[in-house]
Amino acid sequence: MKIFVEKTKLESELRLFQGIFEKKAIMEILQNIKLTAMDGGILEMVATDLEIGLTANIQVDLKNSGSFTVNGKDLYDLISKMPEGNIEISEDNDLQILITNEKKTCKYKMLGLQSSDYPELPVNDLSNSIKLSLVDLQVMINNCYYVISPELKFNLGGALMSISKNKLEMAATDGHRLSYSFFDADSTVSDPMEYILSRKTLLEVLKIGNVGEVEFAFDNNNLFFKHKNRILCSRIVDQKFPNYKTVIPEKTEQTAVIRTDELLQTLRRILIFKTRNNGVVFKFSKNKLVLERTTPEKGEGYDEIAIEYGGKAVAVGFNGNFILDFLTHINSEKISIGLNDSESSFLFKPLDESGANFIYIVMPLNI
Repeated sequence: MKIFVEKTKLESELRLFQGIFEKKAIMEILQNIKLTAMDGGILEMVATDLEIGLTANIQVDLKNSGSFTVNGKDLYDLISKMPEGNIEISEDNDLQILITNEKKTCKYKMLGLQSSDYPELPVNDLSNSIKLSLVDLQVMINNCYYVISPELKFNLGGALMSISKNKLEMAATDGHRLSYSFFDADSTVSDPMEYILSRKTLLEVLKIGNVGEVEFAFDNNNLFFKHKNRILCSRIVDQKFPNYKTVIPEKTEQTAVIRTDELLQTLRRILIFKTRNNGVVFKFSKNKLVLERTTPEKGEGYDEIAIEYGGKAVAVGFNGNFILDFLTHINSEKISIGLNDSESSFLFKPLDESGANFIYIVMPLNI
């Protein structure tokens, strides 16, 4: 195999694969990326961890076709540090991959593995795919992925994506908080469908592109997301997602409006002292919010900010990091907080047009 490819183009494509490789892969070859140079000057790149997989094709200057696998992180690190210009990559069926720059001033050799030993990815012809707005899908993912802990498994280890004829929805929960967002959509589905997407899948969809549409398809075992020259596949999470809609308050009796940056900076200050549950007391009163925190071994904090609020006085405890997560993932000058009492869930919403269909529910702490 011998190809010539522009360094920047190869680097940007290899960057997309870095989230696929696991630090502790169950097989050594899963640390590798499979490169196949095909007739027509197409370089196909494939990586998988057996749960999700990514395929991407780019155009190269082909001299000889061929295929091999090589450590994906090492290859990316090397290519990203090579001089600008064309790069030559060659391998003569001895699994020694030679990588040089255009002027032959950089020469590197990497050891590969047989491409025939690399796991095959599931395929789908995408003939019955559903076209979704990639931007809308990524906005929903950004609204919810941080709720999912990497340690959570099965039904709580992912987000529920629901597609119907008029709506695209996504929800995620860890049992203490809930993120829910939706967009109006004019899809071609005849019957509503829903699938759980793992946290890792969500993060890879965020990187697959940034404009246009994504083609979504599925079979009995896998989900497929295609955007231009890239296809992401993910094994279906065969679990039942909790009935999250039961925790969304039907109504809230009172509403507070707060400037996002003021609450964000105040929270960051008061969370400097680390404790087990990061508990912070929020005290709502007429046009004022007080944040208090007492840590016997480290000290205590008191901070107040002006807000728009005319309801009754309410004091409630929250995990401060839960609120911090919400504030750092929205792009809105103000938020609203809907509340009933100190024992019921609180409803957070960004107050701008893009966030109109996003709600974030947080359960109080016992402090």
